Amino acid sequence: MSLFHDWTDRLTLFADGHEISADERADLARRNVPVVDGRISEIAHVEGRLSSVNLDTGRAVAVDVLFARPRNRPSANLHEALGLEVVDTPVGIALKVDDRRETSVKGIYAAGDLANPMASVTLASSHGAMAAIFAQQSMLV
Repeated sequence: MSLFHDWTDRLTLFADGHEISADERADLARRNVPVVDGRISEIAHVEGRLSSVNLDTGRAVAVDVLFARPRNRPSANLHEALGLEVVDTPVGIALKVDDRRETSVKGIYAAGDLANPMASVTLASSHGAMAAIFAQQSMLV
């Protein structure tokens, strides 16, 4: 928390349509961190440099640096159609997989961003190889 405290005179939290509880807002206010409501519609640049965060309310907030924490969500609903279980993670949903990369539906294996949203490309590749090996083994047994 000390890093957060040291930077409070320069931080602004963009809610981007997410609910911020009254307790969290009060804590942020005590730290002099303004909360900007509204959804982000554009991150504007001028001559290749970050300039402002533009909101759907028409408001533009000038910024020098922007840190984002996007939430992971699938671009399609195949996991729903297949009935695969998902779990909530700090960065969004993920498919529930076991150590063999098998999902909650026997015979369906998963790897990559939706199976492990915090994985690097290298780890995702490794999980893909593991999923393929375990899927093949399941057909031989």
